[in-house]
Amino acid sequence: MMSTRHVPIVESTMNTAQFLCDTGVAGGTSACGAPAGEKPALIASIAGCCLVFISSAVTNVALASIGRGLGLDAHTLQWIINAELLPLAALSLVGGAMGDRFGHKTVFLVGIAVFAAASIGCAIARAGGELMFARFLQGVAEALILPTGLTILGQAFPSERKSWAVGLWSAAAAIACAAGPAIAGVILQNGSWRAVYAAEAPLACVAFIVVWSIAPRSMGRADAPIDFLGGLLSVGGLGALGWALMSSTDTKAAPYSFEAAGCIMVAAFVILGLVERRKGDRAMLPPAVFSGRTVVALSVFTGLLYGAFTVVITLVPFVMINGAHLGASLAGLALVPLQLLIGVVSPTARMLCARLGHSLPLAIGAVLTGLGCIAMLQIGVTTTYWAHIFPAIVLVAVGMSLVMAPLTTLVMTSVGSAHAATATGFNGAISRAGSLAGVALLGNVLQLSGHALVLSFHMTMVACALACLVAALATGAINVPTDPAPVKKR
Repeated sequence: MMSTRHVPIVESTMNTAQFLCDTGVAGGTSACGAPAGEKPALIASIAGCCLVFISSAVTNVALASIGRGLGLDAHTLQWIINAELLPLAALSLVGGAMGDRFGHKTVFLVGIAVFAAASIGCAIARAGGELMFARFLQGVAEALILPTGLTILGQAFPSERKSWAVGLWSAAAAIACAAGPAIAGVILQNGSWRAVYAAEAPLACVAFIVVWSIAPRSMGRADAPIDFLGGLLSVGGLGALGWALMSSTDTKAAPYSFEAAGCIMVAAFVILGLVERRKGDRAMLPPAVFSGRTVVALSVFTGLLYGAFTVVITLVPFVMINGAHLGASLAGLALVPLQLLIGVVSPTARMLCARLGHSLPLAIGAVLTGLGCIAMLQIGVTTTYWAHIFPAIVLVAVGMSLVMAPLTTLVMTSVGSAHAATATGFNGAISRAGSLAGVALLGNVLQLSGHALVLSFHMTMVACALACLVAALATGAINVPTDPAPVKKR
């Protein structure tokens, strides 16, 4: 059984990287009509979206207490995390489409209201199944909040000021991700994990009032398509994927559960492909747009790199606590330099793209992240943070920082302006699907401690490095006109 005495605070860091990538939705959305007030839109977008960042951080802080309080094993705790990631990955595009149909402010408010109700559901859950259902509802709410909140931001700012607005939004995301664990820790010291979730409800109420009062209203379009069937099939396929991967590492899994989950996954995705092809341009993911070589290459790159990244930030604090016995306080702060470096280095990647194009920085970033995984091999039972862990974290942080800006740009330009926002949402879903798969494969590792944990951790880091290498090789298939044109000879 997984040790639930200390569990790493990691999902906030993972979501920081993913949400910074998501800001391409805001950057790629053109304003409809006269721009509304910029400042109210920025404040409203931050107020709503920060709920998602705080929730992600809070769950990991409370996870150890949840495991003890409800008597949950390692695989059930994995589902406590993945229950949120699953709808967030599968339904973000549906959430954006609902904003187009019913108005972004309306859907934004609905998402916040559902989030508040789901937080109360988490606080009163009496068993693991009830908590997973409430976490699933949180993920559904977040799938409504993020795309509509970013669209509100993008529509309010003219093109020349969107980068500035997205920068402030990203800074608020980083602050929320850093503050979330600290706030949750204080609550846990003076109460239970239920109080942590209960505290989210009043925050959601405040955000609801702020958005209701000042967010600019946008009119929906009655002809905007909503692919509910595609979203449901995506949930089924990704859920079966997580089930299959977790069954493969669960020695207590029911007979043939892996095979059953695999069959369900294949059936769901095959039917999804047929449905999307039949709907054509009205599909959630128009096949003619998203089957190109560049889109496929970027999807492979994103899934592999973010899957490896998630595994790294999940295991490093866990190994620090249960392998090197460095203490939970240090492990909780171990990834703070990662957040800070990503926030500082990522904006400078745009200057590198101006010189090298967008494809090469992706390859360089993936290689550096892989080297960071290799550097993790020096972590052992006698590890010290600054000598053995910090250098590896720096490599991973710099590598991921080089990836974010060019990845968003390539995704948006690879499908044309008409599908730019959809493509960015799709790529965000791929990153979360990779994260879901990464977490699902960690069941056996999370049950170990001491030398056995360190050995398994080293093997996992080698696998992550190989995934980063394959991601770097996938950039060779990228071919979009955003790279610098060669100098013509006279």
